[in-house]
Amino acid sequence: MPDNKKYHIPDFEKLVEWSKKKLDELIEDSTFFQEVKTWDWSAMMICFMTAFIFWIFHSLNDDHTSTIEIPVDVKVREDNVVALQEPPQYVSVNATGNGWTLLSKSLGVGKSKLTINLEDPVSVKYLAGKFLLKELSQVLKGLKVNYILEDTLSFNYDTLTNKRLAVEIDSSSFHFQNGYKRVGKINVTPDSVTFRGPATELSQYPDVLVLRSDDLEPIAEDLNEYIPIELPFKNQKRLVVSQYDEVKVHFDVHYFISTKDKTRILRVNFPQEQDSVFLLDPKDVYISYSIREDLINSIDSIPVVVDFKDINWADSTVTPKVFLDNDNYENILLSPKHLRVRKTKLN
Repeated sequence: MPDNKKYHIPDFEKLVEWSKKKLDELIEDSTFFQEVKTWDWSAMMICFMTAFIFWIFHSLNDDHTSTIEIPVDVKVREDNVVALQEPPQYVSVNATGNGWTLLSKSLGVGKSKLTINLEDPVSVKYLAGKFLLKELSQVLKGLKVNYILEDTLSFNYDTLTNKRLAVEIDSSSFHFQNGYKRVGKINVTPDSVTFRGPATELSQYPDVLVLRSDDLEPIAEDLNEYIPIELPFKNQKRLVVSQYDEVKVHFDVHYFISTKDKTRILRVNFPQEQDSVFLLDPKDVYISYSIREDLINSIDSIPVVVDFKDINWADSTVTPKVFLDNDNYENILLSPKHLRVRKTKLN
């Protein structure tokens, strides 16, 4: 059955105004509220604060039990150690004693501090809280130390040591303009870097530090660049430091052009027979390569070596080879890749 009732939503602004009006009328008509308005509230507040202070002072003269935080000063006798995690800064102590004494210790009056001397910080990982009761009793003189809230205090120290890493540059991180290429080796100065830090962390470091260039600009001239040294592993606490911030990288760059020539064939280890001769088919070999532009007019033809010992007698073919000991040539290709060897009798 449908609900045919009509609901009225009140006007809240008018409701608030009506309430304020009624409250003002009540105050004007009430003798009590009229008297309250004539009271000296300043004097009453002074009396209240005075009574409260006297109550506090009286309460502090009694004995109380409270938990207070005592600063901790951890001292290590060895200089070549480092904290892998922050040592404890405070210990929470439950103590009983005069209220004034508890208040002064809580506020740090008198510089109450617990000193912990670690003879062998690398070996000591934990210290039971109960072993500190005697020292805390000396620090909190005038109070009875009931117990320490922390069951144990944890420490994590490690020995500082050095590790030297060779520096290598990732050649694939460099980008060149079309036709330009690196010639020769990549020179790095310095070629090694010493790191100092916790022994456990440095033991995970590799023997070689590989650095990459972040420069995306294509190279078209000899390179002189500084590359920042990065740690092999990310270390947010920066416990490992490097001897240097960067290394200098240098290498030569040249423009290369492509060419193709008929080359000379050097026959090696072919037997000399009186009535027969070994022929190569085809008899010509072509070589294509890229060479430095500044050397194109100063080189001889590149010889190709065909060694009799390399013949595959299953199909009587041999693969010609090129032997070069410099970086002046790139992308060397021979055509054809295989030569057929035929033995022919002499007339």
